[in-house]
Amino acid sequence: MAEECTNTAPAIAVVDDDEAARISLAQMLRLRRYRVEAFSSAEAVLAWPELPGADCVISDIKMPGMDGEQFLSEMLRRRIPGPVILITGHGDVSMAVRCLKNGAYDFVEKPFEEDVLLASVSRAVEKTALRRESEALRRRLEAFSPQENGHLGMIGRSRVMLDLYAQVETVAPSPAPVLIRGETGTGKELVARAIHSRGPNPNGPLIAVNAGALPESMLESELFGHAKGAFTGADSARDGKLLTASGGTLLLDEVESLSLRAQVGLLRVLEDGLVQPVGSDEQRETDIRLLATAKVDLVAEVKAGRMREDFYHRIAVLTVDVPPLRDRPEDMPLLLGAFLRSAAERNGTSVPRVPEEMLASLQREYWPGNVRQLRNAAERMVITARDGEAGPFRAEEAEGGNRLLSLPPGPGRLADELQRTERAVIESALRENQGEVGITAQALGISRRALYDRMKKYALDRQNYRI
Repeated sequence: MAEECTNTAPAIAVVDDDEAARISLAQMLRLRRYRVEAFSSAEAVLAWPELPGADCVISDIKMPGMDGEQFLSEMLRRRIPGPVILITGHGDVSMAVRCLKNGAYDFVEKPFEEDVLLASVSRAVEKTALRRESEALRRRLEAFSPQENGHLGMIGRSRVMLDLYAQVETVAPSPAPVLIRGETGTGKELVARAIHSRGPNPNGPLIAVNAGALPESMLESELFGHAKGAFTGADSARDGKLLTASGGTLLLDEVESLSLRAQVGLLRVLEDGLVQPVGSDEQRETDIRLLATAKVDLVAEVKAGRMREDFYHRIAVLTVDVPPLRDRPEDMPLLLGAFLRSAAERNGTSVPRVPEEMLASLQREYWPGNVRQLRNAAERMVITARDGEAGPFRAEEAEGGNRLLSLPPGPGRLADELQRTERAVIESALRENQGEVGITAQALGISRRALYDRMKKYALDRQNYRI
């Protein structure tokens, strides 16, 4: 019979036909602030309406009527997601392996140490929380329409992105210069394009110049143009970007990379609209709106003497701040969905399935390269996909996995050495812990299920390590 729930802590269902064992286990869990429902049979817990919402189920194996293994099979048949921990006083390695292979989360033998069971319950509850979080992320990922491109050509519905859209709508109609600030890879160029498209000259050209990608000797000619014979190789006159962008917008990317000399020249253009090509005495008129992007603190650059103060104030009449990806984790499913579809189309393949654990890991990642890094990760996930499931999103994991997969079998190969080392470490831990699987698993930092799998793989019997 189920006992009354008293709080909103994680819900644990306990199933045991032994009343004393059932009460003892329920009390132990309640002391750890779990919400416990206790049942005397598998049939009773299966009739409990709240079973699909349980965070974990602990069940004895040897019970009259439906035993623990049959109960596990019924849970799986009904697709009830809660992790099942099986307990028995009559188990052995073969039974444990069978239960784990059949879908049990863990297998604990009586008599058990409280810490061993509590550690297993804690991991199971964490797994349930992760699954629920991932399911919510997946629903948002699947809800993202392939035709949707967010707002202003950008993807995101988070509060910080709504703030960004508002900033763009505010500054766009004015012809005044705008400084777009943000870390590398946040999408500053997309913001610039959105401002241009909503600006006073949306039909004019949008010309981009990456100041950080050009050496100083070339940048001046690239911006201002040059007269014929102005320098070696200048066989003909050439208009610079400042003239080419006339009637539209000049996007100056990484403005912090401009030399002080180039800053002086640009300042003149912004003040009077006149451009003097390199090697020419003639000044030509231009009508541009300047958008500049910066990934560093320009005030600090002014204080360090690397940027003129008057130039800074001229380009920062209006400012827009682009948020880093870590400040908008709720947008992750939308971005990932768009990038996966785009990468799959480029590579001529289908969009891979993203495991729940990976979705949650993606959201917790720091992403120093921001949206650009996520886009590259999505490309990697598509290219390294196997059997319809996305490959690793971290470059080092994808590369490492591919290297291991490419190793041919044979004596002396890395795969064989890794297996020999793994077996030796497991044997040493079993010996030190006298064959106690739970304690050994904790010492190795892996789950009991993972340890049982490895023991079966290497034909290790814990009885051989008991003293």
